[in-house]
Amino acid sequence: MDSEQTETSSYDNFNAKSYLKNNYRMRPDGIPDSHEDWMPWLLNNLKDTFAGGKLSGERLLDVGTGPAIHNLISAAPYFPNITCAEFCQENREEVEKWVRGENDAFDWDPFIKYVCGLEGEGSAWEARQVALRDAIQQVVFCDVREENLPEALNGGPYDVVSSIFTLCGVAKDKADFDGIVSNVSSLVKPGGTLILVCDLEATHYTDGKVSFPHTYLEASYIRQAVRNSGFVDVKDDILVFRSIEGLNWDGTGYIYLTARKSSE
Repeated sequence: MDSEQTETSSYDNFNAKSYLKNNYRMRPDGIPDSHEDWMPWLLNNLKDTFAGGKLSGERLLDVGTGPAIHNLISAAPYFPNITCAEFCQENREEVEKWVRGENDAFDWDPFIKYVCGLEGEGSAWEARQVALRDAIQQVVFCDVREENLPEALNGGPYDVVSSIFTLCGVAKDKADFDGIVSNVSSLVKPGGTLILVCDLEATHYTDGKVSFPHTYLEASYIRQAVRNSGFVDVKDDILVFRSIEGLNWDGTGYIYLTARKSSE
């Protein structure tokens, strides 16, 4: 770790605007600018998951939305009732600004255009923007360690629960990760779908001069934790980085996982 960096386990030090500026940029060709194209990989996987209304239901919960809405763009045409659940107040405020269309909200238009292009609906991006704003019904506080998450969120279980880079990021150790996955599983209705994206084999993430610890998780461990929490039909796609030079993170790649909550 850089000697000028400070290690912390508190996300009170997280800067939403800095995070958005550093992680959500577009290249001149209109493609998200990300290390070894991990962002296009993520958005394409989400597109494939929701394409053609493959997932049934109307209610979707995104756990740990952060200050970003990019992972909900493909869901908007199929899920008219979306709840964004987030621990950090600053992140919730960023999402709410965008939903209200405030001038100082982060500009997600390039990402919406890109996703609509992936779906073959490039000219319909403005309608998608409206649909997503309408679909986000709530932006609420969520602590994934709450003993009764459905009660804490005033709803649930949900048809689909997604969590992108959150559960792995907040887990203190592997046992804590297991408990968090089990807790979140209570939010998915029987037969419903879990979408989980995690860092692989990372130990820390840095934002400027602040370093956040990260629990080291292998793909096999993540799959088993999901199965142990009552899910079947576990499928995943793994992106392995060829190099992590220059990154603010020390993992080996990402896993995109979907699973169905057992009805038994």
